[in-house]
Amino acid sequence: MRVGALVVAVLAASFGVSGSAPASVEARDLVRPHAFADFPLYDAGDQVDGLPLTAVLRRDGTAEFVSFVYGDCAARDDEGCAPPVEVQVWPACRRNLDLYASGRPGTPVPERTTARGVPAAFLDDGTRLELQTGRSTVVVFADSRARVLRVVSALRPVGERALSGPLPPPAPGAVQGTLPC
Repeated sequence: MRVGALVVAVLAASFGVSGSAPASVEARDLVRPHAFADFPLYDAGDQVDGLPLTAVLRRDGTAEFVSFVYGDCAARDDEGCAPPVEVQVWPACRRNLDLYASGRPGTPVPERTTARGVPAAFLDDGTRLELQTGRSTVVVFADSRARVLRVVSALRPVGERALSGPLPPPAPGAVQGTLPC
């Protein structure tokens, strides 16, 4: 199934972020890099780790990101659920690895690493990996560290074929949180 043929759903529960509901965007606009110039977008293709791409979402406002949702879940009556895989792409000026350096109570402690040749950090017991590439921060959510790593190995610029090897290095100031928006 081509991304452009997907019906874009608004799944506010998949974001885990308070505030207004995310605005849907046409998937075909996101697969043409020239049509979305806010920050470089990365996805894992039309499917990853046996899961189809089921939604492409954009969140504007205080939390600004584009989300690629893979697979679905069955919510129970008393609680929601997270999709098996989600790839969020944020502008590095809004979300970066330096945000975890505050040491304030409640701030998650990142496990610093390198993934695909760029600075990264595991969080949430390895079920989340944040990568700094170019002017973007790519955040991969999955149910296990192994699945996170399989998704990371499939990341590529939106609309392009698989990109093997390293991702583009972070823009100056991206990791330190000094990159202007």
